[in-house]
Amino acid sequence: MSQQALTAISTSCIVLSGASLLLGWYFIRWRRDMHLHRNTMLTATTFAGLFLVAYVTRWSLYGSKPFAGSGGWRLFYFANLVPHVILAMAVGPLAVRLIYLALRKRDYAAHRRLARITLPIWLYVAASGWLIYYLLYQKSF
Repeated sequence: MSQQALTAISTSCIVLSGASLLLGWYFIRWRRDMHLHRNTMLTATTFAGLFLVAYVTRWSLYGSKPFAGSGGWRLFYFANLVPHVILAMAVGPLAVRLIYLALRKRDYAAHRRLARITLPIWLYVAASGWLIYYLLYQKSF
């Protein structure tokens, strides 16, 4: 598979993960539908997992793409990349814990408390991932 195809797949997956997160939040917050919420959040997790597989595959086959911009754009890129990477490492364990709490069906209060922290982090990671993709592959410098 080409580098461009793997990049498109990974970016699509992270965008779909973020969209699924918002939809899942809507289902629980506004519709109080736990079934749709659960299914949508598991879909978000699946897309995040597929993103990781595509990203690691692309990275192992083709390596990293250096940022082509300079000056203010370079500062902007790294100011977004550094928190993106740090928070992306935190999202995995947080998501696993959230799924565990939800599927255990005993402690929804703990699930809710952790979700209030995890959701904004995960959404930031998804949005900043798209921004980083744009700056690396779409923006002309």
